[in-house]
Amino acid sequence: MILTHFGSLCFRPAAARSGAAGLALLALAVGSADPAQARPVSYAQGHMLMADHSAELDHWSYTYSPSFRWSGSAGFLRLDDLVGTDQLELSYVRGSRLLKRWNLPAAQANVFGWVGAGSARTFYGRDLARHVGFQADYETRRIYTAVISELHEGPDWSHRMDTVSLGWAPYLHDIDRMATWVVAKGMRTSNAVDESFNPALVLRFFTVRWWLEVGADGDGKPLANLMINL
Repeated sequence: MILTHFGSLCFRPAAARSGAAGLALLALAVGSADPAQARPVSYAQGHMLMADHSAELDHWSYTYSPSFRWSGSAGFLRLDDLVGTDQLELSYVRGSRLLKRWNLPAAQANVFGWVGAGSARTFYGRDLARHVGFQADYETRRIYTAVISELHEGPDWSHRMDTVSLGWAPYLHDIDRMATWVVAKGMRTSNAVDESFNPALVLRFFTVRWWLEVGADGDGKPLANLMINL
């Protein structure tokens, strides 16, 4: 199963009252403190390192965003317990684009898309692989919702990873305070040994510079994600 990761809005009450313009600036400065994701596209000139781990997944990546509209990433992905391929090891590069953003008085919504290619090693040998994906999210200072779908394909195999998330913030956080979220997830990988949606519950902590998620899936297996903005 894949553990995905997302940004969250952090702004002072005064900024919230200033309307969409203030929210947009603060969301870009903090909410987009990304990975591939907090979000697939970070703030302009932003660099991000990400490490993600679960029982069936290891994922590392580096992302650079020349602007807040697009980014380039290089990374490595390992997936286990797959039908046919057994294990997927993928080294890749990809480009991501902010397709649409809605800055509302007390909320923000985004749609991102990305495409990539790389070298994959599976049961069938080493192949050229391609992938495509999208993310749609909506959040306020209290509620976060997101959907991610990503398809990885080779000549003889195909795996799609889907994740839905619903988060809740127990307190309203300012831009200079650590944010805390409780996030419930449903995760599914197609053509895996177990294709059913696997629930997960994580605690998310982040500041402007770093991001940490820790929790467990429905089988009690640990999940962890760390991101650092350089």
